[in-house]
Formats: sequence, structure tokens, C-alpha cells
Amino acid sequence: MIKRTTVLAAFLALGGAARADNAPLDSVRTKDSQALGLSLSSYSNKDADSSFKAFNFGLVYQGIKTLDGEKFVVFDADYASGPDTYSGSLGDLVIPKYYYNLKLSIGKDWVYDSYVLSPYIGLGYRFLSQSGGGLFTSTGNYFYDRQSTYNYIPVGLKRRIALADGATLETTVEYDYLISGNQYSGLSAANNASGYTNATNVNNKQNSGYGLNASLMYRRPDGWSFGPYWKYWNIDASESALRSYNSANYPVTELANTTEEFGIKAMYKF
Repeated sequence: MIKRTTVLAAFLALGGAARADNAPLDSVRTKDSQALGLSLSSYSNKDADSSFKAFNFGLVYQGIKTLDGEKFVVFDADYASGPDTYSGSLGDLVIPKYYYNLKLSIGKDWVYDSYVLSPYIGLGYRFLSQSGGGLFTSTGNYFYDRQSTYNYIPVGLKRRIALADGATLETTVEYDYLISGNQYSGLSAANNASGYTNATNVNNKQNSGYGLNASLMYRRPDGWSFGPYWKYWNIDASESALRSYNSANYPVTELANTTEEFGIKAMYKF
């Protein structure tokens, strides 16, 4: 946990190190806008038995609508894709993967002498798919489709300051509380391999975990913005579920796991 706190603190420190301009604070208040962009990132997921690593290419979108009393509503959507390199007890394998994340939040601007703070809260949904069904690992073991879903509550804070060149520096830190999750394992793929019969798919419920997010965006007056970001998930072991094959039932648990992603993104506001 110390490492994750250090990362969040680093983003806050970088955002606070810049010198604010004397421009009117209206330039850094939240405004109606839409922005679309691209992202590149290094991605990893690990548990006690295996790891998945990837280089992701993605799309990002943000829409903002202001309300009365310095309030605002924000819709965020991001999509990323990149083949996962799996390494674990089943062997090694490259697996097609994509995920998307949707988030709707409401917040309020609090204006201070040289900056604006914008706390927010909302609802989020994350879906990840790995298409491993029909593939075999380096040791000849069958693999299977995996799908992960998270429903969560994001609670975050944005800090914006105006810079001397007319640009804005925006720092964001966010905590994501996991409401519920599900790990789908398409284990019926075993019916076509390894002598299994009557194999069934499994859904494991995940009810405990959290996520962290941070970003530092340099927003130019011409509408372009760019900067680094970090995403992290820590999900506890799931509830047990029954897996059936060869006319017998066996308990299956999704292991506790962490996901970490470092990347950069560039967006254009229109």
C-alpha cells in the first residue's frame, strides 16, 4: 500500500510544483466541453499463480456539462486493447484482450486564491475480455475465455491552476470502491480437449477490493492536452463456485489479484 500511496503523492506533488499565473480564475473553472484522444500504456495483472502483461493502445473520451452553483456532470469512457502475454502454471500463451471503462460522476468547483479544487463522486463500470477459448499453452494445456466485470463508486479530486503561457495544469487523484464484481471462466472449452466431458462454465462473485487512479494533464489553450496516467486495482479472492466436469463437482475460486497500468494520453477538446 505504501507504493501506491507514493504514486498518488508524486502526482499531487508534480501538480503543486507548477507556478500559477495571475490570470482570472475563470480560466480554470470547469466548463462545458467534449474531448477525444488516444492512449498508450504498459499493463500487468498478477495473482499467486500467474501473470498477464501487455502493451495497450486505447481511445479516451470525456464529456462535461456544467450546472448551476459551480456544479458539473462528467461522463468518461475509455477503451484499450492489446494481446496479453500469459505466464503461469498452465504454461505460456499470447491471448487477445480488450477492456472498456465507463464512469458518470457529479462534482463541484471550489475556487481559491490561485487554484480550483473540484471534488466528485459517481458510478463506474469496467469490463475486460480475454479470448483464450480454443487456444493451447506452450505445455499443451487448453485455455479458455475470461471476462471480468467491476461495478464501483469513484471518489476523486481535481486540482487546476493557470500557467503563465495560458495553459492549465490539472491533477486528478481518485479512489474506486468496488461494489461488486464477477469473474467468468469459459471452462466448457475443456470439452474439446484433454479428455474432459460435461465441463461447465463458472462465475465467481468478487465483493471486496478497491482501485486507484491518478493523472497529470497539461491543457493548452488551443484545445490539446497530454500527460501521464496511472491505474491500479486490488481485488480480494472471490467467493467459491462449483465447476462440473467428468460427472463430478469441484470448488473453484478466483485468486486475489492486482492490476496496474502506466500510460500517457493525448486529447483534443472540441
